[in-house]
Amino acid sequence: MELREELASNAPDPVHTARVNLVVTGAPFGDGQFRAYIDTEAGGPLPVPGNLEDPDATVILDYPAALAAFVTDDPDAVAHGFLTGTLRVDGDLALVLMLFGEGMTEEQIAFARHAQTRLRAMTALE
Repeated sequence: MELREELASNAPDPVHTARVNLVVTGAPFGDGQFRAYIDTEAGGPLPVPGNLEDPDATVILDYPAALAAFVTDDPDAVAHGFLTGTLRVDGDLALVLMLFGEGMTEEQIAFARHAQTRLRAMTALE
């Protein structure tokens, strides 16, 4: 079973409805840009490669900020990204904050930590 399938089968139900595009710049693979989306109604909290039409928000972040947000769980690096402009949100910032932190339940936080642990193991960042 692939990691995405494994995680999706154990993902808690979303508390908030959100459609968010993610654009990662400076990626060390492909053309240097990676696009994904999160649609909590259609697929839960996990990013899927691709792009949504008419999202609630688009999060644009560089590769180090993406690692900090989704793999290593480094809130200081994420805050630094906001302050320096390497992480920005076009659209509903409040919804993005609820989706990725402020509005998460204990079950969602535990799931996110488990997912990050699995991603760290896959990327040799432990």
